[in-house]
Amino acid sequence: MREAAASIRRTVSAAALNALIAEVETTPKPGLVDLRDTGSHRDMDCETFRRSAVAVAPFLGEMADLGYGWDGGLPDLFAAIRPVGVRAERSMFAATGGVNTHKGAIFSLGILSAASGHCRKRCGRFLPEIILSLSGDMVREAMEADFAAMSQRVPVTHGEKLFARYGCRGIRGEAADGFPAIRDTALPVLREGLAAGRDRNRVYLQVLLSLMAAVEDTNILTRSDLETLRWSREQAAEFLRAGGAYHPDGLSRLEEMNRAFIAKNISPGGCADLLAGAIFLHSLEESALSSPEGESVLY
Repeated sequence: MREAAASIRRTVSAAALNALIAEVETTPKPGLVDLRDTGSHRDMDCETFRRSAVAVAPFLGEMADLGYGWDGGLPDLFAAIRPVGVRAERSMFAATGGVNTHKGAIFSLGILSAASGHCRKRCGRFLPEIILSLSGDMVREAMEADFAAMSQRVPVTHGEKLFARYGCRGIRGEAADGFPAIRDTALPVLREGLAAGRDRNRVYLQVLLSLMAAVEDTNILTRSDLETLRWSREQAAEFLRAGGAYHPDGLSRLEEMNRAFIAKNISPGGCADLLAGAIFLHSLEESALSSPEGESVLY
């Protein structure tokens, strides 16, 4: 039991690190930090994200460890991982000099990590659809309580203001529903692209743009308005209709979109976090540890 838990902790931590690094290195991304430029950001670059990922990943492994050993109710598991998330944020800020690189990813990947550990205990394998279902069961009660409380008080945070103004549930709602954007959009596109033997960078870009077309990204709303969010979603949808990242001119079209997003100060950071979540789950799904007798082999 102890050896299995340690192996799962290492595997999930490695999968999380792989996902966070893969997301930032996917290039070119509209408005986001990548290998080519810093997008719509001036306080962070690719190296900032790498340092942050290294600082955060061990805490995600710790959350998986908690999930693997958990015998209580799933809502109580969410309460148990929250202090670990606070420590992960502190480690992130220490590594980045106070820059918020992965706060949203800590929330979403933290939930997925704990659910991954619990899924491995229950099923003997990492099964993404089960992990997503467990994630919703884990946080739904707490998220609905958050929404009820938000409707009764003056909004303070960005998320509270967006909920009050637009009724936008953001990542809280996404998590409460079991991450449908990952389940129904990101994972199918990711699996199909990799199964077809396509270039991994282009597959990740196709996933990102598919998410951008489908998701109400609160990062965009926070930096702009509803009209700009609609514009950015239509830009992504138009890109996909024209052949997407698999078109021979796909990368040059994304470079043009990046310039347009920078001019409008658009950063689809919520979709970037969901891309990382999909890469994370696919890494676990493909790892040899998915077999009860296997050892962790992540790429």
